[in-house]
Amino acid sequence: MNAWCSAVRKEESTAMDTSRSAEYFGYAGEVNTDRVIRAALNRALELGIRSMVVASETGVSALKAARALNDSGVQLVVVTHFPAKVWGPRGDIPTGLMREEYAARRHEIESHGARIVLGTRPFAPPSRSLGWSLPTPEAIIDKSLEVFGPGTKIAIEAAIMATDAGAVSEGEEVVSCGGTLRGLDTALVVRAAYSMDFFRQFDVLELVAKPRCRVKTMPEFESPGWKGDLSQYYPSG
Repeated sequence: MNAWCSAVRKEESTAMDTSRSAEYFGYAGEVNTDRVIRAALNRALELGIRSMVVASETGVSALKAARALNDSGVQLVVVTHFPAKVWGPRGDIPTGLMREEYAARRHEIESHGARIVLGTRPFAPPSRSLGWSLPTPEAIIDKSLEVFGPGTKIAIEAAIMATDAGAVSEGEEVVSCGGTLRGLDTALVVRAAYSMDFFRQFDVLELVAKPRCRVKTMPEFESPGWKGDLSQYYPSG
């Protein structure tokens, strides 16, 4: 064993020498949100992790997490992105938590002490505008991570965005949560890194929760492998 691995093992012996089971869900999607938040918070408390990252485009998942983490001692970092839209059963759902229609929800999230950061998705930079199917380096990373499920990809991406924004420190262990289309269905313990250091510094340390199935068709909510209530994600929902 080299000196670096030896040092890491010594530093993390308590966390690494723990036998535990991850939670696996029968469906991908929003239906798992509450269970993911509970599992992620419990693991953060067990490991003494100071920050939990949640990807949220409308604030629904972020607000659930903010209420759950209130007075827990774990800092909630909510990661969102630019205003956009995504399909839903009642028409397109506006996304981007900084939209005016989500101002009240945003205020309540922040009232619980959460920090909201907005940034550019590292796996969807300007080169992606050439086409989502072209084999740009970022597209290859994006599609490779989706083998583990969209929630895994989003959880990793959100942790990187939070680090780039200065909300968590590079090298810090955090619990990061993402999902498929809407809601949360995946939680990971990761070692945070800046986007420029992704391959050199970023580590997925633990799987806390994820779906056993992966939705591969779009729109995701029409897939038999996706389950959840999308009505709450419309601004008037």
